[in-house]
Amino acid sequence: MPIFSHTVTGYLFALLATVVWSGNFVVARGLAGALSPVELSFWRWSIAFLTILPFAGRSLLRSLPLVRGTWGKVILMALLGITCFNTFIYQAGHTTDATNMSLLATASPIVMAAIAHLFLRERLSRFQFFGLCGALCGVIILVSRGRLGTLLGLRFAQGDLWMLLSVFLFAIYSLMLRCRPKAFPQKAFLALLIGIGVLGLIPPLLWQAADTGLSPLDGSILSALIYIGVGASVVSFLAWSLAIERIGMVRAGIIYNSIPLFASLEATLFLGESITLPQMIGGVLIIGGICYASFGDLYAARRLLK
Repeated sequence: MPIFSHTVTGYLFALLATVVWSGNFVVARGLAGALSPVELSFWRWSIAFLTILPFAGRSLLRSLPLVRGTWGKVILMALLGITCFNTFIYQAGHTTDATNMSLLATASPIVMAAIAHLFLRERLSRFQFFGLCGALCGVIILVSRGRLGTLLGLRFAQGDLWMLLSVFLFAIYSLMLRCRPKAFPQKAFLALLIGIGVLGLIPPLLWQAADTGLSPLDGSILSALIYIGVGASVVSFLAWSLAIERIGMVRAGIIYNSIPLFASLEATLFLGESITLPQMIGGVLIIGGICYASFGDLYAARRLLK
């Protein structure tokens, strides 16, 4: 019974993280005209830093000496994963819808596998290879809106290209997380990355303030910022960590692939977006490719253990 309960709570934590994360794409789309991408990213991560600091501050100060000699990599991780990645997502929200953003985001695991193969010489399994091909077909259908003329003319929506760029940045960031010193607590390391990432957002924020000024904040905008600052940045991360501890990365990753489903439902409810046929076909190919790669590798690993 305890093992069963442990597994059930693991799936519930993964589901919680996924549902909250999916709302980030809805907020990115919904606040596209209210805040600039830099403002949205700055306020989000500032709130996240203030939220996590009381819980990770002491551990962070004790662990800082562990980063000696790797500061360059840590700063690069923060700039890619905090400063740029989320800012590009919010930039994408200006010209593409929440469903497309969430579908393209699910291609991250396949992009990670491809980058690891190209630059780290990690061998792709046949399941990963065919999963990659299926996911890439889905991405092409999404960014071309299912129109051959758009594909041949390379006139994709700017938001899709921004989202694809953010996917590549997140993949690089995720692979670089291997550089985290093992003795550095995860929560404290996240606080460190967020702090550096916020510092990286200050120069472009000051530039915008001097050029066009900053956007005013009202009650609805503050509510959305608290949601993504506390929920999508801290609560989801902690829930995801607990899920991986209980059910492992593969099972949790399969739950993660349901982000487009929840994002589409939330976008339909709160933004009035509709789901198109190319989105459905592209989504099936992307999610199907990732599930094929995940389940295939898991099946192959179990066969080797027999």
